[in-house]
Amino acid sequence: MRIWPCVALAAALALAPVTASAQTKIKLGLTRTMIVGATNTAVEKGYFREAGLDVEVNYLDASASFVVLLAREELQIVEGGVSASFFNGVHQGLPVRIAMDNVSTPVGHWIVLRSDLKDQVKSIADFKGRVLGTNAPNSISLYEAARALESGGLSLKDVTVKTVGFPQMLAAFESKAVDAFAMPAPWSTEIPQMGLGHQWVNVDDVVTPKPFVLSVVMYNTDWATKHPKEAQAFFTALLRGARDYCDAYHNGPNRQEMADRIVRSGVGRDVKALETYNWGARSVDGKANAGSLDDIQSWYVEQGVLPEKQPMAKVLDTSFAAAANAALGPFKPSNAASQKPGCR
Repeated sequence: MRIWPCVALAAALALAPVTASAQTKIKLGLTRTMIVGATNTAVEKGYFREAGLDVEVNYLDASASFVVLLAREELQIVEGGVSASFFNGVHQGLPVRIAMDNVSTPVGHWIVLRSDLKDQVKSIADFKGRVLGTNAPNSISLYEAARALESGGLSLKDVTVKTVGFPQMLAAFESKAVDAFAMPAPWSTEIPQMGLGHQWVNVDDVVTPKPFVLSVVMYNTDWATKHPKEAQAFFTALLRGARDYCDAYHNGPNRQEMADRIVRSGVGRDVKALETYNWGARSVDGKANAGSLDDIQSWYVEQGVLPEKQPMAKVLDTSFAAAANAALGPFKPSNAASQKPGCR
């Protein structure tokens, strides 16, 4: 694990241009969700380019084994859910670690219940014996659903869990193959709009500790050790994009521009539809809540998919976020009157 001698030195490195005859190539993996607006802002507005970086964006399926791609250095950095595969990678000694928060409370996810069950399933206890859909085995979505069930006195043992990829959720609801599903936007809004389901349990109401860290930015530690200036330059530029996203989240003057960018990334039908979705929040300082990560890791151990917990020092490296914040200074939303929680 790389450790800076002090934050001041890290901040200096964060601001310093990367000295290279050509821009340094970085391969980044991410999934098509609302939060891509932050990363694609850093790409389109030239934040990465100004830092001497040529960032190649690779869109991944939400169920893809991104930890393997990251460990092999086929991707240097990945934005993705806090999965069991990540923690298992840490346990196995793979060169992977979390650097920053990507999505955290309020995440805007819902447990969506099929519309035809609305009068039959009025409480979480009524869901016993039903079929719960999840996008991937041992995923962060399953953790969300499990915590929702627990809030009503149930556990995963009380339901049948069926794996269905996000693109197949619509068909699963139409065919009644699942009774409920933990969904992010845009599906958590679009499926109810189609009359196939209704927003039943708000994940933000049932998952603790808060802020709940849903998604993070991970990196290959071997690569970062060999390229410390480039790695820091990446995370500082990414945080600039994250702050632009948060400005739009709070209905700042760049809201339309950000919405257009998110739609161009392949999220949502159009900008008008996008404004009906729950925009997930994130930390404007990039700091991931270690308490939330520890709870998620503990849950995976309880499920028997992770042999043991790893020390948080092996899971999370806070130095990139610290240096980026020292370089950029405090964040102040353009719309100071916004009362929306999160993204502060």
